[in-house]
Amino acid sequence: MIQVKHLSHSFGRYWALKNISFSLDKGDFLFLTGPSGAGKTTLMRVLHGSLAVQRGVASIAGFDLKNLPEKRLYLLRREVAIVFQDFKILPDQSVWDNVALPLQVRGMVSSQVHKRVRAVLRSLRLDSKSRYLCREISGGEQQRVAVARAVVINPKVLLADEPTGNLDRKLSLQLMEVFRQFHVHGTTVVLATHNEELIRSLPGAKILCLKDGSAVECSWGPEGEGA
Repeated sequence: MIQVKHLSHSFGRYWALKNISFSLDKGDFLFLTGPSGAGKTTLMRVLHGSLAVQRGVASIAGFDLKNLPEKRLYLLRREVAIVFQDFKILPDQSVWDNVALPLQVRGMVSSQVHKRVRAVLRSLRLDSKSRYLCREISGGEQQRVAVARAVVINPKVLLADEPTGNLDRKLSLQLMEVFRQFHVHGTTVVLATHNEELIRSLPGAKILCLKDGSAVECSWGPEGEGA
């Protein structure tokens, strides 16, 4: 589902990623961890097609990212969803409208849109906020709206960049359960986090540790395979 070989990416003279290689099969769960500035967000952006593959090769959900024309990125994003650190939701639209948008863009009939949005909002404890404008809800609730918008399309691959950063422990663990359920049902998940408790909550998940743009041996974590 994801193949990355000798991937490097620079911003001017600064190399944010240096010779990264890993692979994930359908339904794998990868925790991407490391200190701030390690390269986690850059890797996520490359996998989502927001940054070009400069050196090395990378493919995801059957798309060769190095040779994917920009005009076909929309096809990639029908299969690969991402939760950004800064949410990227529409503040003057309702919670419901934000989550329904990617389904409406795909032309899904309204009855199916209603059914799927309602189920996702319920799973993320947002059903009582569905008609609120996103600018009227808390930062933690906005983060969950961003997650809901990503998972509502049932993606083949789900990328999540620090999705629990604005949530308390209880909500973080609830959100982790949502990701786990998608993983159990065959979605490949890549989740960037500093939260050791989240990582330990899913024994057997793969772990990729980054430091200064390079893959390094993890010094901690649950028992299970490395990436």
